[in-house]
Amino acid sequence: MRIKTRFTLHLALGIILWMLLSGICIVIGLEGILPLFKKSVSEAYQSLLVAWIFGFSTIVCIAVFGWYFGGPLGFIMSWIHQLSQENYTQPVGLTKIYTRKGKLRMRYMLYQEVLQHLQSLSGKLKAAETEREKVEQAKQEWIAGISHDLKTPLTYITGYSTLLLNDQYDWSKEEARSFIQEIADKGKHMEELIQDLSLVIQFNNTDGKLPLHKTNQDIVDFTKRIVANISNNPQANDYILHFKAETSVINIDFDTKFMQRILQNILMNSIIHNPPNTDIYTQIVDSNKHVEIHIVDNGVGMSTHMLENIFQQYYRGTTTDASSEGTGLGMAIVYKLVQAHNGTISVQSEPSNGTTFIITVPKK
Repeated sequence: MRIKTRFTLHLALGIILWMLLSGICIVIGLEGILPLFKKSVSEAYQSLLVAWIFGFSTIVCIAVFGWYFGGPLGFIMSWIHQLSQENYTQPVGLTKIYTRKGKLRMRYMLYQEVLQHLQSLSGKLKAAETEREKVEQAKQEWIAGISHDLKTPLTYITGYSTLLLNDQYDWSKEEARSFIQEIADKGKHMEELIQDLSLVIQFNNTDGKLPLHKTNQDIVDFTKRIVANISNNPQANDYILHFKAETSVINIDFDTKFMQRILQNILMNSIIHNPPNTDIYTQIVDSNKHVEIHIVDNGVGMSTHMLENIFQQYYRGTTTDASSEGTGLGMAIVYKLVQAHNGTISVQSEPSNGTTFIITVPKK
């Protein structure tokens, strides 16, 4: 039954009871009380008595109506005010609106749906507040990590620059070249960090609708070249990279720059976060309307907490004291870039049992 119908019925019943009560009191006053005086009473006095009885019953009825209808409304308004103050704890007096059997009392039953919605809203707001606090904490940790990641290469650049500019030493050509190479490498690393930040800002400003420049290309050959490039990276010297494709040629539409970013991020993560001699397999599976890219390793795997948060924007799988040089944005960027290709990405992992990424991209 809706609140409007229930309220109308309760109000109509209250008015009927008020009229009956007034009528009974008037009859008792005229027929039961006045004869006790054993004197004739004028019609004017009788009318005055009726008016007094009617007025008294009306005041009593107003008080009862205010208690019956207004009491729950006051409780509801105080609860709403409490929620507006970002206080999501149980309101004072909540237990009093229920009977011992756990059912709403009659006058609160009138606003049953409102109370249910308030309880649901309070729970959702409390959960949202908890989630916001977690995100804010993660954001602060992420900012600290970004500061650390930018400060580390900057320290190298400053240190080697100071050595080169020091007139007290006469550096050999090889030494100077090695210093300059370190400066160039650290500068490139800082540039990559800034590019990550810039890309995430682009995503946030466009609600994830990043414009892509798609061309029709062979995803098999493209992925094979990415795996070959990664295997030639000095960081991958102690890792074993494999490539397999069920079909030699699969042409699909994709953005070359961003698809390269997707594959590089996942493959480099498999290298950075696993011990030497880890096998990393890249396989392309051709389905009817989609292409699946499987990237599988037999490394250390991930905990449940890492698995649940790996695609979160401010989540870093390691602390700022770890050797990882990432921003904590890599997998968040991968997730959004795959979405921008109208694709999906999933991850399966268990501690000590390796990790599997599956990227699904439509052919058209």
